[in-house]
Amino acid sequence: MRGFSEWAFRVWNGLKTTFVGLGVTVPYLFRRPYTLQYPEELPDLPPTERGLHNFEIDKCIACDQCAKICPVDCITIEAEAKGKHARILKYEIDYTKCLFCALCCEPCPTECIHMGPTFDLVGYTRDEVIINYADRDNPRTFSGDEKMPYEVAPFVRK
Repeated sequence: MRGFSEWAFRVWNGLKTTFVGLGVTVPYLFRRPYTLQYPEELPDLPPTERGLHNFEIDKCIACDQCAKICPVDCITIEAEAKGKHARILKYEIDYTKCLFCALCCEPCPTECIHMGPTFDLVGYTRDEVIINYADRDNPRTFSGDEKMPYEVAPFVRK
């Protein structure tokens, strides 16, 4: 008799846990799916999203503060002078190393570097994800006259 009661307990326990699991799963059958068809539909991102950098080269004074504070040394800056008359020759960010921590945005005295909403950076080689923002043909570089395509969220310390 002990074998039958043990078998019955196991069957009852299996049915009970199955129905508990179905109780969680079945309501999702009647909800609208939340799937996005990614390339055609883009997700709504919060204003504090840390995507690829947006760099305003006309504001940069080549102070190297962003490169000094970067924990992984992914920012390389070459300039002819410092201060207001600086001519940036190379402002390169290596996104194979970048942590997207936004530490480079905080010490900038002219606020010329921002974290943008763009989150997709693809390439077939590692060289394709090293971006030189001093290149004027770069679509992610904004001059001082152009309006940013999004609202820059202020950094608030707690």
